[in-house]
Amino acid sequence: MAQRSAHMVVSDLNVWYGDQHALKNISVDIPRRQITAIVGPSGCGKSTLLKSLNRLAEIGGARISGRVLLDGVDIYDPAIDVTSIRARVGLLAQKPCPLPLSIYDNVAYGPRIHGLGIGRLDDLVRAYLQAAELWDEVKDRLKAPATGLSLGQQQRLCLARALAVQPEILLCDESTSALDPISARAVEDLLSGLKRDYTVVVVTHDLAQARRLGDHVIFLWLGELVEQGPAARVFAQPAQARTQAYLAGEIG
Repeated sequence: MAQRSAHMVVSDLNVWYGDQHALKNISVDIPRRQITAIVGPSGCGKSTLLKSLNRLAEIGGARISGRVLLDGVDIYDPAIDVTSIRARVGLLAQKPCPLPLSIYDNVAYGPRIHGLGIGRLDDLVRAYLQAAELWDEVKDRLKAPATGLSLGQQQRLCLARALAVQPEILLCDESTSALDPISARAVEDLLSGLKRDYTVVVVTHDLAQARRLGDHVIFLWLGELVEQGPAARVFAQPAQARTQAYLAGEIG
């Protein structure tokens, strides 16, 4: 696979929660229109790195230094509008979190807030429910509460809602871990298809999932970057001893 240009470039990123130094001098590239898998043991900083990519880490009280460039622009520049960054870099959370609204209004919520698709919301809702492969299951009950859907359907609805604000990048924080195996594989298949149009970054504790999904891999250990690179190379021939030990199940 030919290496594509970086969509995001992280340079010397440090994150602290109080006195805890959660990420230490992280410099990584996020390739455009590929799936980047962030792996490592629990507590190594995977979710912190992910949420630093759209400034959600700040909501948790994090102190941050370094740069995160989105198409060459530092998202931590004081002049940057945080809302616009979070529209361009969406998040699919670990557990499905539908809004306490109808199925239709969950998808329409973002476009309404951002002034997108005025006058053609019906078309947008249908398009993004189709993109999440949910339309055929819900088209006859769009006004029903989203909370009435199964967990797998709720997560696909949350995916449709994330896509409806037309992001460039989709962040996924262990987004299949709360789902049954069939629903989890359905979401994986959707993410694999989405990389045609989006840059996707997934945090996963499941190495088998990282192997299935990842085009590019970032391996973290205790807040430090150990290795990054094309997934085929990292999984087959890791350059670092810690990566080799982690992939073999000897540590972590």
